[in-house]
Amino acid sequence: MVASTVSSSMLSTIANIEGFHFEDTLAGFKWIGSRALSLGEEGYRAIFGYEEAIGFSYPDIVPDKDGISSLGIMAELIYSVYHGGKTLAQHMQHMYDTYGEFVSNNGYYFCYDRTVVRDIFDKFRNGGSYPTMVGGYEIESIRDLGEPGYDSSTLDKKPRLPTSKSSPMMTLRFSNGCVAQFRASGTEPKFKYYVEMRGQPGVGRDKVKEELKKMCDVLLEELLQPEKNGLVKS
Repeated sequence: MVASTVSSSMLSTIANIEGFHFEDTLAGFKWIGSRALSLGEEGYRAIFGYEEAIGFSYPDIVPDKDGISSLGIMAELIYSVYHGGKTLAQHMQHMYDTYGEFVSNNGYYFCYDRTVVRDIFDKFRNGGSYPTMVGGYEIESIRDLGEPGYDSSTLDKKPRLPTSKSSPMMTLRFSNGCVAQFRASGTEPKFKYYVEMRGQPGVGRDKVKEELKKMCDVLLEELLQPEKNGLVKS
């Protein structure tokens, strides 16, 4: 299965637990579809791809965002779930009970000076000496898709996804299950953020939301310093 890196990490979590192959890509179905086709050439059967808030793909049917095949697959799911005596909401809650609640806080700041984005990323990079903590939260891994690129989770410390000087992106994975991602839009004056918290199975959604809000406030203030950098909340 394939999803863009800014999409929920729930799919990758399920993959780790259930043992199927998962990969993330840059945002956009051109990346999702292309990687799905490549995986097919490598001997995998890519059966699902999705992009956060945009759409779904079933690459062995159509290797692109497609509402018609999605409707067909959804109809099969509905039949199966209701035939088993459950509603879709109950089925989704069963997924959360099994793999943990996933709660996200996505948004953006208006940023009209591109040098501000560069300075924020450069400060975090600290000449290649990336931090291990942010606001008291322990960082488990860092992936920097700006140039020249860095990924603390790979053996050679190089990212597997393409890097970009004009549209850099930073992904921080924390030991408490939070994933925070920051990127500059390539087409609009926006500095986007995607922060998601995974709760352990059995932890209620309200508690996960509370922890996410507290952590998100700290991360945005510590890393972006909106007032100092003239970032305007949407």
